[in-house]
Amino acid sequence: MLPFISILGREYPTFTLLGLVGFFLATTVAGLRAGRYGLPKSDPIFMGTFAGIGLLVGSSLLFGITQIPVMWEYRAYLTTNFWPFMIRWFGGMVFYGGLFGAIAGIFLYCKVMKQPVATAMTLTIPVIPLAHAVMRVGCFAAGCCYGIQHGLGITFTNSLGAPNGVPLIPVQLFEAAANLIIFAVLWVLTRKELNWALLAAIYGLMYSFTRFWLEFLRGDAIRGFALGLSTSQIISIIVFFACCVYIYVKRMKGHVHA
Repeated sequence: MLPFISILGREYPTFTLLGLVGFFLATTVAGLRAGRYGLPKSDPIFMGTFAGIGLLVGSSLLFGITQIPVMWEYRAYLTTNFWPFMIRWFGGMVFYGGLFGAIAGIFLYCKVMKQPVATAMTLTIPVIPLAHAVMRVGCFAAGCCYGIQHGLGITFTNSLGAPNGVPLIPVQLFEAAANLIIFAVLWVLTRKELNWALLAAIYGLMYSFTRFWLEFLRGDAIRGFALGLSTSQIISIIVFFACCVYIYVKRMKGHVHA
């Protein structure tokens, strides 16, 4: 749709620019509540930096894992064209890998900066879907993570990833809208002083449910498949039931009220 944006005579990838916008928007919003937890407004920027690095590493690693069956067929290139091979193998991003990587990055931040994990997580978990929403708009602009063909879809004419000239369901925008709703819910729930792990479970419950069903609208095939389900659908099922069990156990112990 709009894979590049021209700024001062130079072109920049729209996905990258919107990724940066999502990062700064999320850290700014988190900064608005930093004082509530006794932290300076600048702390979310440092947390976000650790989380961002973890996101890049985690998303690339999981993408590489999904590509193992294909890459095994071309393993000979590992010795003849090493760097092109590695870029192809780890050149994509899978959100769940990025999410787990971001959480690991926040834990690392807490260890290095000697900050309480509960405070950092409570501050950052609600804004993760906000940043994710902006990134999905970037996906739509670039034409990646595109939807299935449908007569009521949107036709790309200058896409880097999606088929051009074919009406496709804008599943990226659907996910962006869902993430904004999740962000709003989590933002309201932080006023109830919930345990950070419970807040994370609620986030995982909402996102995994949403992602599982949206995957049926995805048209890109570079996501790995097993038992007729994509990698993200399998992870969504695991995350959904894990979160359900956690919330159920918490409720049985009297930590969650209806």
